[in-house]
Amino acid sequence: MQAATNVVFIAVVTHRLSQHPPRLLFRRDFGANGRSAARSYTKQAASIGQRITRRGYEVIEEAVIQWFKMGRWHHDKNTLDHLTFEHRLLDDCHNFIYDETNERCSRSSNLHSFGHEFLQYYSFNKGFLNLNNGSFGALPIVITDACNELTVWQEDNTDYYYRIGFIPPLIGVREQLARFVGASDVDEIVMTANTSTGMGLVLRNFLWKSGDIIIRFNTTYGTVYKTIQYIHDTNPDVEISQYELLFPTTREAILEGWQRHIHNVKRNAPQGSKIVAVVDSIVANPGASMPWKEMVRICKDAGVWAVVDGAHSVGQEPLDLAASGADFFVSSAHKWLNAKRGCAFIWFSKRSREIMLTTIPTSASYVSPGPDRPETNIISQFQYNGTIDYTPYLSVHYALQWREWIGGESAIHKYCNNLAREGGRRLAKIMDTQVMDPDGEFTLAMVNVVLPFPKDFSSSYDAAVASALTNKLLAQNMFAVTFYHRELWWTRVSAQIWNELSDFEILGNAFVSICGQIVIEHQNANIPPDSKAKSFHSYLDHPFRGAVACDPNDGLDCPRPVTATTVVPVGYHTHLASIRP
Repeated sequence: MQAATNVVFIAVVTHRLSQHPPRLLFRRDFGANGRSAARSYTKQAASIGQRITRRGYEVIEEAVIQWFKMGRWHHDKNTLDHLTFEHRLLDDCHNFIYDETNERCSRSSNLHSFGHEFLQYYSFNKGFLNLNNGSFGALPIVITDACNELTVWQEDNTDYYYRIGFIPPLIGVREQLARFVGASDVDEIVMTANTSTGMGLVLRNFLWKSGDIIIRFNTTYGTVYKTIQYIHDTNPDVEISQYELLFPTTREAILEGWQRHIHNVKRNAPQGSKIVAVVDSIVANPGASMPWKEMVRICKDAGVWAVVDGAHSVGQEPLDLAASGADFFVSSAHKWLNAKRGCAFIWFSKRSREIMLTTIPTSASYVSPGPDRPETNIISQFQYNGTIDYTPYLSVHYALQWREWIGGESAIHKYCNNLAREGGRRLAKIMDTQVMDPDGEFTLAMVNVVLPFPKDFSSSYDAAVASALTNKLLAQNMFAVTFYHRELWWTRVSAQIWNELSDFEILGNAFVSICGQIVIEHQNANIPPDSKAKSFHSYLDHPFRGAVACDPNDGLDCPRPVTATTVVPVGYHTHLASIRP
């Protein structure tokens, strides 16, 4: 795909043009100056729109039959007599067959198979080995192009965009997501920036009182874990109950333990207290698929609110939220669904909607609770509560189209799941360690493997080891998540449609070398076992000019701040200067 030259252009036509259904929106390779050429052409066409007859439009269409229609502005009498936009995302279709009857691109028989051939559809640096889709996702080039066009549309008339324009497509995205995740109604879905924000919104909307209890896990994601801590700190009479989840384990053991834990919490809770359980659908670290539907059912049977952190779920597993029994479900669309970051959604059931009284920040649409307010107006509040860029939310439309075109959800899930399992086994063999989940019952598209540190390697330097692993991986132009669990260092490796088994082999050999280097550096440091982590950093061989990387979401205390001057590799700013126009 030649994304740099095969650019997509939208003809912003006038009201009169929209009353005729011209096929004036095409895609063409205009070369390096394509943007200015196409915009000039479309403006000229729009300026004489009153004088172009229907036959004239047909002539234009016939003259540029090799171009592809990518969208249509149309007049909607039900929306304030303004134009709305139906966006159709097409590349040059050399890998797709255009279906004139259904006006869509369908998968071509010669579309590249999943694996390294799919790298051409992403804008990774040449040679970068990306085995960490789970943290931030990755945006296909064609969706990047569409997002850029949405930005142009936004800047063409910002008042129109923010007062009227973004609303119809945003509602459309919510409708698409509602169907995709099995919601009963579009008003069960609202958009937010990421799962951490969404979980914080949900938990802060509960009206906490003395005796209420929040249940979390030792593996609850860092920001959510600390949000719960904050709620307790500001409401000391709200208790925290923690369920210890240790891997390796089995689904049966988790459910048996969860049943006991819920029973004990319920039995000891004060009369009339509220119990809210925060459940992961897929744990972040370790990257493990949980029996969350069964866990939610246990909560429901006990009268416990179930708030599901589904950050990694949408795009990685099929969802039927209306049938799940959960009260809330929050998931990031930019991770596994290929939307632009940051983009997430909150789903709430009919009963739990009344919990949601306000957005954060509180919207100007907020209405105080009272007898004259029969129900919350949370949907209106989420629609606009301050100036943001709606492009990530609107990109969900293109992400869903993209996934359909490349084969659909089942094909994507099957490829990534099989690769994760086989890749994990290959990785463990190379490093002479073991997979956390040898039977694959917790594995979807992420697999966890023990790193090849010696058994007597000190575990007293968590932050230092984490920093060394991060920096040394990035120095070799690759990345996979590393974490510490149950007295062992692990890697969480994501399998995506651009990966192949050989990627796991390369990573395994790199880890053998990197872990060996860290052990030697640790031995050379000769630090007493009770020393603080920061004392190890002065001995580490950091490739990025002494930078120390540390993720506080992993519960690590960063020994010293990472600054812009220390974190970028030498020559990076020179590279940026060279590519600026």
